[in-house]
Amino acid sequence: MKKSLLLALLGLSTVPALAQAPQAAPQQAAAGMAAPRGNATIVGIVQDTDTKKPVEFATVALISMATGKPIDGAMADDKGRFTISKVGVGKYRLQVSFLGYQQKLVEDVTVTSDNASVNVGVVAIASDAKKLNEVVITGEKPLVEEKIDRTVYNAEKDITNTGGNAADVLQKVPSLALDNDGNVQLRGSSNVRVLINNKPSAIMAGSVADALKQIPADQIKSVEVITSPSAKYDAEGTAGIINIITKKDGGLQGVTGSVAATAGTRASNANASLNIRRGKLGINGTFGGNMFYNHGNMSNTIFAGNTTSFQSGKTRINGKFMNALIGFDYDLTPKNNISGSIRSNGGTFRMENDQEVTSREDNTLIQDFRNEIRNRNQRIGTDYNLDYTRTFNKPGQELALLSLYSVTNTDNDIRQDYLNEGADPYLLKRNLNEGANKELTFQADYTHPFANKSLLELGAKSIFRDVESDALYRDIFESGNETRRTDAFFYEQDVYSTYMTYGFMLKKQLNVKMGGRYEYTDINADLQGYPPFADNYDNFIPSVALSYSLKQKHTFRANFTQRIQRPSLFYLNPYVQEQTSNTRVQGNPNLDAELTDLFELGYSTFFKTTSINVTGYMRHTDNAIETVATIDRETDSNGLPVDVTTLTFDNIAKNKTYGVSLFGNTKPTNNWTIGGSSNVYYVDLNGKYASNSGWMYNINMNSSYTFGRGITAQFNGGFNSRRIQLLGEFAAFSYHTIAIKKELFDKKGGISVGLDNPFRESMRMNNDVRVEESPTNPRAYTQQIRINNFNRGFRVSFDYRFGKMDQQRAPKRKKSIRNDDAKQGDGNGMN
Repeated sequence: MKKSLLLALLGLSTVPALAQAPQAAPQQAAAGMAAPRGNATIVGIVQDTDTKKPVEFATVALISMATGKPIDGAMADDKGRFTISKVGVGKYRLQVSFLGYQQKLVEDVTVTSDNASVNVGVVAIASDAKKLNEVVITGEKPLVEEKIDRTVYNAEKDITNTGGNAADVLQKVPSLALDNDGNVQLRGSSNVRVLINNKPSAIMAGSVADALKQIPADQIKSVEVITSPSAKYDAEGTAGIINIITKKDGGLQGVTGSVAATAGTRASNANASLNIRRGKLGINGTFGGNMFYNHGNMSNTIFAGNTTSFQSGKTRINGKFMNALIGFDYDLTPKNNISGSIRSNGGTFRMENDQEVTSREDNTLIQDFRNEIRNRNQRIGTDYNLDYTRTFNKPGQELALLSLYSVTNTDNDIRQDYLNEGADPYLLKRNLNEGANKELTFQADYTHPFANKSLLELGAKSIFRDVESDALYRDIFESGNETRRTDAFFYEQDVYSTYMTYGFMLKKQLNVKMGGRYEYTDINADLQGYPPFADNYDNFIPSVALSYSLKQKHTFRANFTQRIQRPSLFYLNPYVQEQTSNTRVQGNPNLDAELTDLFELGYSTFFKTTSINVTGYMRHTDNAIETVATIDRETDSNGLPVDVTTLTFDNIAKNKTYGVSLFGNTKPTNNWTIGGSSNVYYVDLNGKYASNSGWMYNINMNSSYTFGRGITAQFNGGFNSRRIQLLGEFAAFSYHTIAIKKELFDKKGGISVGLDNPFRESMRMNNDVRVEESPTNPRAYTQQIRINNFNRGFRVSFDYRFGKMDQQRAPKRKKSIRNDDAKQGDGNGMN
């Protein structure tokens, strides 16, 4: 720990030193350009004339007024900012251009001294209507965008999302797949980290699937998928990061807001937002609530030797959730900004399941009873953050000091009544778990650009986690007797890290970014009835990213990184959750972190009205966390034998995944857009006592058409093949949605109608689990789960935006904390 603290302090101590660091050596002249003749600098920002938004990666050429020839140039960054260094005394003009925009000349740029810094301010360029009809990049964002380091799905452009939740949105994002319960996978792996506005959230501390149902789709602006993050990020999910960006207009002067409401057969919600900015102070707030409700039926058959157990029944699911946020940002000075917010999410999830249970041994009936199950899950999570950002005279030079405190409280109450038909219950099982997850994070980041167009990033971070779980198990018999048992679990995990990345460009075509991250993890755990447990380990995590551009139309990428994936509360909690009369789920507090090597090769291009992106990838994990199942013969309250299945987790597998993802979009006409994505991959799982392998794929297609007069229609559909697991296969599934929207009130509002799966009343899913006999499981068995989910739905939505925007203030670059290191749960109800 002392070693890691020293490294963290050393990382912080370099910040003020770099802030005063001298300029780097002069850049060599590019081919065909005169060599730089001085030390002056020309800076500015490129913006869209109409939207006032930055034009990312616009080209800026420096032209000598004396010769009329270009002598140097630069490319704008993702904030539209550009810097041309090593400029000599003289008169120049700037030529600003970007595909889809009219070329803009900035005349009479004069450098009067060798060390001058000339700021040309905002350079506004206008869209070129003729060019916009020929290329994909237009003044209006496409549904899917490919950025240098991420894929962006612009959810606000997809009207089929209206009235849904975050799970509905994520299933439409390229490379992502969700099953019918909302469990999310990225390129076939569930080891992902989900962030909200670049920050971890208390809402994600338990089940990610349940959390996604709490976030209304109407509040989501976009979803970013980062498959190969640099060393600047935490040792995040082995597959990558999913970042949900919510709608916010905090950069506008004046008062703006919005309201939206949806009523439907499967879900209803309402939400509102308000943004106020006066001078240096901005305040924003959101509030919303949503409900969902669904039903289905299922059966569960277990074959163990000469014993057969069968369960069947109906399931009803409903949930009620609220979310609220209030935040502020204040410009202390033009270069010093402080911001903060409080975000809270919470509610109740309920599931009712009435089952008929029978067991036979050698075709002789040994059990026949009813099991009425009521599962209630209450959760409330709150995030508090306070951030400070300092910018310097040099564009891109920045220091950020960040803090975050997140706390989640959960109550899981499972009630099971065992009874014979027409009789009172002879056994009542009452299981209660009260859990808490607390995280305190401090982070410092420093960014320093150099004159040779290279960029240095470094920082340090500390995360302090406390996890608590108190469980109570009660068995109440018909006689009135009662047995009780308690479990108490405390888990403390502290992570200290420091990182450095360095990026540079070679010959204006090859971008290189290299980095390394050092992390030290200290663990202390205390489980009732067992000796205290302590462990610590450290990791060095490298990353390399290459990007090569050819003729401004072709981009080639190559990435390598190594990741460490720590198990979260979902996997660690030893609370035994009795989901049915013979099925239990239990976490494992002795899990180790996963280590994964990730390789990626990609290519993207565009031509006329079409863009295409293809990426090949490979993941290797040597100690993958997989589900472990055991079946034990126990005696029930009537003295009869019963086979009980317990599902838990262990580091037992080697996971190798090889795949190719492809997505693209095109515009057959000006009013018609078609897009789609596919992901094909091969998984090879090898455990100590089991193995499985096979091909899998998922495909998605979307299309939108504008009829004019404010009427737009959209379609979205997808199919996911069977999923290979270490112990079997999970069912294939599909979905499709249709929506039509009419704009109202001079485009300030609208009304839409949506249909979910209109051509299918229900979806049938087959899940199979096979467990072979082994030293850890003396009884081999096969489990067959059959689910029928009624997912046809209808909804009507209304939205309205109001307020007046006085002016656009200069965009502020916001830093935020990202705790990306914890492997998250996949939503089977564990907390």
